[in-house]
Amino acid sequence: MNTVGRIYISRDLMKKLALPVQNEIKVRVGNLLVNSELVIQDLKKKSYMLSPSLAGALYIKKRKHMKLRYDQRENIIHLGPTIGILSTFLPNRGEYDPLSMHAELIFLSNIGKTLAGQVYVFTPGSINWSNNTARGYVYKQVTPDRGVWVANIYPLPDVVYDRIPSRSSEARSLIRNTKNRLCRLPYLKYFNPSFLNKWKVYQLLINDPSLHPYMPETRVLTAENLVDLLAKYNIIFLKPANGSLGKGIIKVKRDEKGTLHFVTSSRRKIRSSADSVAELMKKTRDYRGNRAYIAQQGISLASYKGSPFDLRIVYQKNARGIWQTSKSFVRVAPRGSSVSNLASGGRVEKTKHVLKYLYKKGAVVEEKFLHIKRLCQQVAETLEKASQANYGELGLDIGLDKNGSPWLIEVNSKPRKTTESEVSQVIVKNTFRRPLEYSSYLAGF
Repeated sequence: MNTVGRIYISRDLMKKLALPVQNEIKVRVGNLLVNSELVIQDLKKKSYMLSPSLAGALYIKKRKHMKLRYDQRENIIHLGPTIGILSTFLPNRGEYDPLSMHAELIFLSNIGKTLAGQVYVFTPGSINWSNNTARGYVYKQVTPDRGVWVANIYPLPDVVYDRIPSRSSEARSLIRNTKNRLCRLPYLKYFNPSFLNKWKVYQLLINDPSLHPYMPETRVLTAENLVDLLAKYNIIFLKPANGSLGKGIIKVKRDEKGTLHFVTSSRRKIRSSADSVAELMKKTRDYRGNRAYIAQQGISLASYKGSPFDLRIVYQKNARGIWQTSKSFVRVAPRGSSVSNLASGGRVEKTKHVLKYLYKKGAVVEEKFLHIKRLCQQVAETLEKASQANYGELGLDIGLDKNGSPWLIEVNSKPRKTTESEVSQVIVKNTFRRPLEYSSYLAGF
């Protein structure tokens, strides 16, 4: 490995790092590694400098804001963190919808500029595998309501924050191959690697006995399984195993005569009935298509002003790698519907406002919050351990039944984080900041 440029280290920083005296040392930024001349100089306390040639070879854009650590085992100086946000599209320059993925990338980019290190957005097509770099994009505000994305070459990152926006994108061979290749890089960490399958999640979580009381009985949708479930429960929900945003859901209700009444969650609802499970399966075949479905026990959810609701908890790891609740809100189903997803017409209410409306006493409300917090913690820990995957954030849908008991309705590995909030902009910023802070933690800074 050729020697490129110089890194100047102060004597105080050298002592702090326990860096041995040597003429040369490897310097790493993301997944770029360069051999450089090491020079000990009388600089400011605990400071360092890079020669222009070394900074150029490492594609460093924010020299003053890069943290430094020393890896004694490998004898490498690591500058960073370098965080890459993986998406499938290049952001456009137009005005943006605050509910869109484009707005989310802008928010992440802007917050990234306030943190140490460098944060950029990149795509599978922007990677140069021959030299471990990527064309990355950082947002630059031009006017109060308009900005542009500025492109530069960056090292492939220390940490990839996966923001692939859809299951269809994730299924493409280019995306799959890119992920696999990134994960094989020696210095790269990756979190939130994929969308979750509802059936697989159920199988992983149900093996934890402590979660049994909180999980609606769930099975793969077959005529036989549906017969069994309807013998136990009056209401069953049929859901796409790989669905999201409340799309494709079918509510089935059995009346006293055994007739099966069903309604879809689509905007143009389909309402009908069937005299048998076989007839119901036939009538819903076109709606379900060739998608894999699950059948799930229906929970008699508590209501807010006449409409059922659930809680969406944005659960994230912080700068120390510890799980915590970043945001919670109530999703109230539209009148006449059992599906509360915002994409299906649900509305948002403040969590404490709804719980106070139901339970009146502050002590009861706090007890409910504590119970839900413990459930989220257990779900997150069990899911990570059982799947052997690393998640930095989860979206958990928690239902409260009419007795006030919590139920785990769904777990989402890629919760949408809007740039608008029913609570406050501080909470909004925290939900975007925490994955980047967790990325820094993963990188060792």
